[in-house]
Amino acid sequence: MIEILRAPTHKFTLAAVDFDGTMSLIRIGWQHVMHGVMKAALQNFHPNPDHIDSDIRTYIAHSTGQPSIIQMAWVDEQVLLYGGPHRGAQYYLDQFSNAMKHQIDARIAAITNHTTADELMISGARQLLQQLAQRNIRIALVSGTEHHHLVRESAALRIDTYFDAGIFGPGAHAPGFTKHDAIAHLIAHYDVAPGALISIGDGPVEIKAGKALGGYALAVASDEHGGGLDSDKRKHLLDAGADAVIANFRHIDAISQALFID
Repeated sequence: MIEILRAPTHKFTLAAVDFDGTMSLIRIGWQHVMHGVMKAALQNFHPNPDHIDSDIRTYIAHSTGQPSIIQMAWVDEQVLLYGGPHRGAQYYLDQFSNAMKHQIDARIAAITNHTTADELMISGARQLLQQLAQRNIRIALVSGTEHHHLVRESAALRIDTYFDAGIFGPGAHAPGFTKHDAIAHLIAHYDVAPGALISIGDGPVEIKAGKALGGYALAVASDEHGGGLDSDKRKHLLDAGADAVIANFRHIDAISQALFID
């Protein structure tokens, strides 16, 4: 239900919440699509073809939560390292975005009400946002997905109104975006006391950022296809410094009772 390594000691006033794999399943399977883009780029240049898949899997697992442009910069660097052409991160990001577009559009088109929206979210995610809002905890959406996609997809899921502290992601308005900087800005803007931040996400990046900024880190180690606990994801998130781990928000009352100090 919930695995607590360190109990919170402060009442939270700010929640920095990741999107894909934490709230939303609109982009479920993105890892497989990204893997395919990276493999296609590397397969003609990698000196050890048998290692391509494992290298890519390892990189994606450890970089989950980074802006997609940073992940695409990695594959461009790898191609260049192995003697291939330098095409730039945007070239590969465009390939990835185009590969994802059809399934994203189809999933958004299928959303007609809160029930169909919840089918494209981690179980209990809407209830988590409700619990945070009821406790007057400001909520910011902080994601590595591009900002314009976050705005569109959070609106499609009918959860955009919960993000009273804003929606933050990379894009033309923030080309140097990092989750650490976005959360640090929020902490300063809202004068958040040490320990009063909770960072919620399924990637090592937001777990590390939350911890580095003196916050509490709740890791969502969800098997996005089955809804249960993903043991590999759990290990990566614990290694990143997570204070507590859940598979989903299904048992929201127990999660709230364990973590939210009233």
